Amino acid sequence: MSPCESALTLANFATTPAKGTPLMVQYGNGLAAPLAWIDVAGHCSGRFAEGTLRNAQTKQRLTVLAGKFGQSAPEVTPARLDGITSATIDRSALDAMAIAEDRAGFALEVLAARGVTAGATLTLSDMHKTAGQQLVSLANRRFSDSGSTADAGDSQDPRQKVYAIDQLLADPTTIEDSEQTVPTASAIEMDCARAEIKAVADSTSQSDSDTLLVLAALAAKHAYTAFQLGYPSGDSALFA
Repeated sequence: MSPCESALTLANFATTPAKGTPLMVQYGNGLAAPLAWIDVAGHCSGRFAEGTLRNAQTKQRLTVLAGKFGQSAPEVTPARLDGITSATIDRSALDAMAIAEDRAGFALEVLAARGVTAGATLTLSDMHKTAGQQLVSLANRRFSDSGSTADAGDSQDPRQKVYAIDQLLADPTTIEDSEQTVPTASAIEMDCARAEIKAVADSTSQSDSDTLLVLAALAAKHAYTAFQLGYPSGDSALFA
């Protein structure tokens, strides 16, 4: 089988148990699901969004099952790009992702300062801002190294640093998102994940699987954080 076929086979097996499968067996089989869905995002053309969001969904389900059986929840590393030094994708995608990270970081910083929004912390804000800086650095390094006449010699930074906050101030605790009311901090995380998925989907360049795996993991961590903060993990809003 191709890498895509192998990833899809494992992901579907780990995610869709046969009727009557005991929960303990579902949990054991499901441990392979999150990484398998990231592989789907990285290796299957046109399935980046599906693989990314299914990764977060399956982590959330494993977290629930782990609680039932006294096990540890899935370990999730910080949503940053530590150690990543290259990315094969067009600049517009990296720029759009940097803006998404920066906007989320600013929104969480504003809400953390007000102190009324569950889940809005300066730590989470700083994580987004760090990821945004890393994405800008990746974009500048990629096009400087490639000798692009359009970008060489110019360090570009698309981040605005400050964004409109009217809606945040009006709805600091819960907010309307995809025709449902969700915690505001979780909506910020999901918006960031969606924006990053769209940035990759809109990319017109040929991206290698290593780059897609890294970017899928970053967006998936934001979606998983959204679930942890109270965003519904069903399909109706995610795949509408």
